[in-house]
Amino acid sequence: MKKLLALSFGTISLLAQAQKADKSAVIFTVASQPVTVGEFEYVYTKNNINNQANYSEQSLNDYLKLYENFRLKVKEAEALHLDTISTLKTELDGYRKQLAKNYLTDREISDQLIQEAYDRSLKEVRAAHILVKCDENANPADTLAAYKKITDIRKRILKGEDFGKLAQELSDDPSAKQNKGDIGYFTVFQTVYPFESAVYTTKPGELSMPVRTMYGYHLVKVIADRAAQGEVHVAHILRKFPENATEAQKVETRRFIDSINALLTNGKISFDDAVTAFSEDRTSKSKNGELPWFGTGRMVPEFEAAAFALKADGAVSSPVQTAYGWHIIKRLERKSLPSFSEVKNEYKKKVERDARSQVAKTKLLERIKKEYNFQESVANRKTFYAIVDSSLERGLFKADSIKMPLNNYLFSFAGINFGSKDFAQFIEKYGRRRSDKSKEGLLNEYYDNFVTQKCMEYEESQLDKKKPEFASLLKEYRDGILLFELTDRKVWGYALKDTAGLEKFHEANKTKYMWGERADVEIFNCSDKKIAEAARKMALKNKSAGDIQLKLNLTNAQSKVSVINGKYEKGQYDVVDKIEWKPGTTAVVALNDSSYQFIRVKAIAQPEPKSLKEAKGFVVSDYQEYLEKKWLAELRERYPIALNKDVFNSLIKK
Repeated sequence: MKKLLALSFGTISLLAQAQKADKSAVIFTVASQPVTVGEFEYVYTKNNINNQANYSEQSLNDYLKLYENFRLKVKEAEALHLDTISTLKTELDGYRKQLAKNYLTDREISDQLIQEAYDRSLKEVRAAHILVKCDENANPADTLAAYKKITDIRKRILKGEDFGKLAQELSDDPSAKQNKGDIGYFTVFQTVYPFESAVYTTKPGELSMPVRTMYGYHLVKVIADRAAQGEVHVAHILRKFPENATEAQKVETRRFIDSINALLTNGKISFDDAVTAFSEDRTSKSKNGELPWFGTGRMVPEFEAAAFALKADGAVSSPVQTAYGWHIIKRLERKSLPSFSEVKNEYKKKVERDARSQVAKTKLLERIKKEYNFQESVANRKTFYAIVDSSLERGLFKADSIKMPLNNYLFSFAGINFGSKDFAQFIEKYGRRRSDKSKEGLLNEYYDNFVTQKCMEYEESQLDKKKPEFASLLKEYRDGILLFELTDRKVWGYALKDTAGLEKFHEANKTKYMWGERADVEIFNCSDKKIAEAARKMALKNKSAGDIQLKLNLTNAQSKVSVINGKYEKGQYDVVDKIEWKPGTTAVVALNDSSYQFIRVKAIAQPEPKSLKEAKGFVVSDYQEYLEKKWLAELRERYPIALNKDVFNSLIKK
């Protein structure tokens, strides 16, 4: 029997948990319009941060009233068709497009690319390359010729010919004549993505397959790799080589830097003073020689190597020669690589701006095509291409120049056909004068862009159904702008415009807006003690502030006496707080700025109501609160709310 009872209670508990987890259950209705548990919990947890969403009865009740009021206002906004206002529709469309950007990518691939970039940042690679130039938009014959040339070079290297010698002779990278193709150490984001990938996927000592980039075809040879050095912050002293320097001038530059180094080594001059006196780097000279933080690949190799070789903050190098001249480098700080969590957002932005982001977009496009059964007619596309004339390259293409049957589709997906007319209108809208590609090349580019645009537009239109978080955020923003517009009309803006209502409200509640006891004072500020004493004597004889200023300031164009008039409550003005609150004139006191001051208390004003002008900020705020309460009462009458108490109680955690 006990076991049976235990089982029964366990079953009841499971049923209660199942009911509690039912997000589709209706918690309340507004004029028969349902609000589900899922919607209520979403806003409850989102808007109750810092562990305040504890599902206590008090917490849920408090938020329920707030959310009921919110839904009432949205219901009224919809009844007034505010959602049809063009400015609000435009604002919502703009928000939707901005929000959709976060969803119109393959997130899994994007995350992989971010992680890949960080993993690569942990290693620095020294590589050499040979380039055979080939424009991205080159015709097939030129592309094939460039590919054949790079593969022939690769065969020669594999047969034993020297990579550096071939780079000097055959590479289209001008620097190869001096460096034999060796571009030194670099790391992630410092070169184009396909080249970077070739470098990071080729082992030291090995030769890559031909790699296509925007510049042409490359062969990559990885010379060495090492753990990333992090970043260093240095200052330097530079003695520049004269333009087209002779050997004698270079020797003289070396002699000069050696003499500076001797002064530093012997402690006869500080590094900062040496920068000021001798450095010829005008940009850094005004900053004590400081340069921005840098890591691998940001400075010329000789400078970079010397900077990273310094073992401690404050250490100073021996003279270092670069192509610019001779340097003495002082290490200021050094930092190791940040953790993944520290740079994740930064790397995310870099990936989005980088060519590698196209990988995620391509994967998403492939998924969309597969999901919606993308089909295309190659034959119809060829027919379309044949009809297009030279107006395409001149940027003068017109859609009505295409005469094909309207049912002649080019591609379809999700049960939607896109035909020649649609494509022609796309070209007319986006086509520009182009001479970088052949007619077929341009049409292929426009076609790919057209397909991508239509696929992405359709996917965006489905986000509300496929991504609950997207739908919730969009609805939240939509309801928010409707609520703001309506509340401004009924409460915020209305309270400011309704001058008669505001005056009436103030009159009915004026005892709420009271001045406390106030000192009515004149504060005399004087240029020196003699003037202050003269002014005080006149004040004691009840001379007006204007008469005192007129007499004492007359002899000099520069004001000697200034007066501040006002009524002040306790706590409003510390100068007034310190004096005795009774009619009379205080003694002269010296101020910190060598001026002098005394105060004449004309009267002590008793508590009295503030005028509407004096209390307007408080009155407007209270009037807005009054209007909102009155309005909400009217809305509750107009749109009855029915609470499902059983569903509400199931949310309470006891």
